Amino acid sequence: MPPSCLLQRISYDPARYPKYLPEAYCLCRGCLTGLFGEEDFRFRSTPVYMPTVVLRRTAACAGGRSVYTEDYVTIPVGCTCVPEQEKDADSINSSIDKQGAKLLLGPNDEPARP
Repeated sequence: MPPSCLLQRISYDPARYPKYLPEAYCLCRGCLTGLFGEEDFRFRSTPVYMPTVVLRRTAACAGGRSVYTEDYVTIPVGCTCVPEQEKDADSINSSIDKQGAKLLLGPNDEPARP
């Protein structure tokens, strides 16, 4: 994604190590495509997340030093383009049509329940 659609923010938490964490923020709703980088709303700009381990300071103290525990956080590290969902709520799956899906089921079969 072009840098003009991506902003980096800095997250600050004095009880966390590191205190400062860079985070990505997607500025565009669509995606910049084409020769001239025009915004295309058939796609949407979506954050990409990464799990990260940080140290979190606790209220405890050992030998005159702060005690830290591991904390798992998910931070946005970038943005990517994904196709915008079609507004057709009747669609079963974009890769197969309804008639094809009906052929997969017998007359007495029911779709699987989660």
